[in-house]
Amino acid sequence: MNEPLFIFRGIEKSFAENEILRKVDLSLYPAKCILLSGKNGSGKTTLLKIVAGLEKPDVAEIEYAGKTNSWKKAIRSIRKEIIYLHQQPFLFSGNVESNVAYGLRFTSLNRKQCRESVIKALEWSRLSDLAKIQANTLSGGVQQRVAFTRAWILKPKVLLLDEPMSNMDQESREQAFFLLCRMKSAGMSIVITSHVPQYFYGLADVQFHLSNGKLVQSELSACNDSP
Repeated sequence: MNEPLFIFRGIEKSFAENEILRKVDLSLYPAKCILLSGKNGSGKTTLLKIVAGLEKPDVAEIEYAGKTNSWKKAIRSIRKEIIYLHQQPFLFSGNVESNVAYGLRFTSLNRKQCRESVIKALEWSRLSDLAKIQANTLSGGVQQRVAFTRAWILKPKVLLLDEPMSNMDQESREQAFFLLCRMKSAGMSIVITSHVPQYFYGLADVQFHLSNGKLVQSELSACNDSP
């Protein structure tokens, strides 16, 4: 197995007197997918947001590029490498093309390079025919594909997905599954939370169950087919 991209150690998080995460360790490997299950309120979303740098833990360390630092010291330098997507895709006003291009404005690419990247991304996700359609008029499943593509174009090392298929029909799930497989094959590390883990059995390499603040590895189904 390749060396991990990031190792999060000893994550602790409490809200008031409710201990949500208890010394949780999580290693993220390139081209590997982690499936994370657990009851509502078990802390799955909180864990993803801590990994993404969106939620401050009470305690945590991060090992990255051979160095270990506190979460506070390390997270600023790696936020650009990790993208978190909420289960409800947050799209901006405008068409699909402008949504996919949004993050590129914060890169060093010139206008021509941005344009070429957007065209490639739309082709990659099979959204070229929808490029000029207003994003907020699309179905929930297609909006989620737009969100995937907007993340993919930035080439993050890690993609964190919170219930990504909760509002999709069968066709949309199949298309989203295809995109996730392509991301993983290209070397991206993926972490997915889901109340319907069977959607991801053909994609996930390992499954963890979050209960009582602890991560416990559980057995993936023998099923190896797409949803």
